[in-house]
Amino acid sequence: MALSPIDALEQLQTEFPDLSDDIQELASLYQRKLWHQLTLKIEACFHSSAFNRGDIPVRLFQQFIMDFGHKVNFLKLAQFAVHACKFQLNPAAAVDMLQSVMTRLEELKQPRTAEAILFLRMHVAQHKLETGHVQECKTITEDVTERLAKLTDVDPTVSSAIYYVTSLYHKSQSNYADFYRSILMYLSFVSSEGLQPDFKLRLAVDVSLAALLGEHIYSFGQLLQHPIINCLDGTPSQWLHELLVCFNNGDMHLYDQLCERFAAQLNAQPALVAHERRLREKITLMCLLDLISSTPAEHRRIPLDVIGQRTKLDRDGVEFLLMKALALHLIEGTIDEVDGAVDVSWVTPRVLVTEQLVGLKGRLDTWIGKLGAVAAALENESVGIMAVTAV
Repeated sequence: MALSPIDALEQLQTEFPDLSDDIQELASLYQRKLWHQLTLKIEACFHSSAFNRGDIPVRLFQQFIMDFGHKVNFLKLAQFAVHACKFQLNPAAAVDMLQSVMTRLEELKQPRTAEAILFLRMHVAQHKLETGHVQECKTITEDVTERLAKLTDVDPTVSSAIYYVTSLYHKSQSNYADFYRSILMYLSFVSSEGLQPDFKLRLAVDVSLAALLGEHIYSFGQLLQHPIINCLDGTPSQWLHELLVCFNNGDMHLYDQLCERFAAQLNAQPALVAHERRLREKITLMCLLDLISSTPAEHRRIPLDVIGQRTKLDRDGVEFLLMKALALHLIEGTIDEVDGAVDVSWVTPRVLVTEQLVGLKGRLDTWIGKLGAVAAALENESVGIMAVTAV
């Protein structure tokens, strides 16, 4: 026979006398039907190390919280379920717990349950991935992501869970670019200060490697401006931060120096070793993009020899590089092989870091100065015309 919620609390109190005060408060709030205060108290208990041992969270959730779950915030209920299932030793039992809560919410047939159900489904997907059911994880993440797009005013915890689990799937498939984008989305919904230091460092390493290895990723400003990248500083992984800055600046000469300086660290990363050619191609393209971006728009007829000096390529290599950039739609323009120059009419936009913004400000100031000179000249000419007309 199943225990009543109060009997379940009393049993926990008997087994764990040190929790007596908290359990009595839980019972009091339950009996007075103060559901909001009870929710806050449960949340505080789940943040307490005293409650996070053995099977206490599982028992508290299954024998107590589920009794009044339909009367509290549904997303909070889902979050309590996710927390409790972490203490299930059997992965299958953890999934069953999450699915039972989803079934309970679906039976309520209320629109306010949508967020909670998506939150639970993504944690089911995470369990599927961790137990090797990759295809099931993929199916769930794709469906949930599609449903998320149809919702408005979604709680950040739901969005962050969806993008985080999606990133785990992409990581398992070595989809570097998709992992990079998913993690950036995840980071936009969480506070970097609220993440555990060890987790934050691992995440910083993973997203940095993904940025370097991801296809069609030619802008690193968004990552370099995020506080998480600073976690690498002062650690054995600081070389990744330096490498990202080098790529963002398109500094080919510095890249060769860093490759020599950090040879041991680079060789310790199998993915970087396996894609050495891709890295060389990317830094070369970044070098070209930085050269063009830093050149005023009215002076973007750039000699091929200048590009060759910057990229360490001969004439044929420069022409191939330009054709690659044109094919990837990183730039628009025409190559003049007769005069040995390229006319660039457009370059792909990038997120700029502080140093690049300072350079952009200098060019804008110059442009404003030129406009002021033209305006003054036109004003002087118009005064002369008016004087002649008056005569």
